[in-house]
Amino acid sequence: MNFPSFEIIDISQPVNSQTACFPGDTPFGHEVMVSYQQSGVMNLTAFRMSPHVGTHADAPVHIGGNITQPGGGTESVAQLDLKLFLGPVAVVDVSPCAGPIGWEQVEDQLLAYPAFPPRILFKTRQTLRYTVFEDDYAWLSVSLIETLAQRNACLVGLDTPSVDAVDSKTLETHHALLQANMVWLENLDLSQVHVRREVPELYFLSALPLKLTELEASPVRAVLLRFT
Repeated sequence: MNFPSFEIIDISQPVNSQTACFPGDTPFGHEVMVSYQQSGVMNLTAFRMSPHVGTHADAPVHIGGNITQPGGGTESVAQLDLKLFLGPVAVVDVSPCAGPIGWEQVEDQLLAYPAFPPRILFKTRQTLRYTVFEDDYAWLSVSLIETLAQRNACLVGLDTPSVDAVDSKTLETHHALLQANMVWLENLDLSQVHVRREVPELYFLSALPLKLTELEASPVRAVLLRFT
C-alpha cells in the first residue's frame, strides 16, 4: 500500500520550567526521582503542572459540572470525541491582532475555500514568546463562534492563552463553543505556518488530548500535516 508523503509542522508550544501560564495557575515543575548517575540503570522524573500550560484542549467540565464527583454530569477530557481533533483544517492569519476576533476579519479568507473548513486555527501573531504571559492577546467573539457553528465547524484553535478575554468573568466564548458542540485548542504555536491568502491551503490536523479521566483539560502535541 502506498501512502502519500507529507511534511510535519509542529504547532505545539514547548513545555518547561520557563513556560508561561495563566496568572494564578500552576506552572510546570519537575524533579529527578532517580538519576542514572545514582542508579546506574535509568533516569526517572516526576512533574506537576496545570493541564492548561502549553498547547492544550479544554473539556466541558472546565466550565461546569462537578469535577470532584466521578460522573458528575459533564464530560472530562477523556470523553472528548477524538474525531474532532483529527482532520482537515484551515489556518487564517489575522496578525497582528489583539481583542475580539470577528467574522468580518476572517470572512474573505474562509470563503475562499471551495468548501467551508470544518476546523479553523487563528494565527494572531507572527512570533511566539512562550516564556511571557502576554495579556493583550486576541480571543474569539461569541458572534464569530455562532457564525462558524452555522457553517458546521467542529473545532477552533488559536495561538493565545484562552478563547476568552483575560479579564472575562463569565467565559462566554467557552460557553458558546459548548452550546455549538465545538471543541477548541489554546496556546498553539503558529509562527511557522506561512499563510498564503491568495492560495487557500488545507492541512491535516492531529491534536489528540490524553485520556485523562479526572481532569478538565489535557496537553496535546498538535501538528499539521502538509501532503506533498
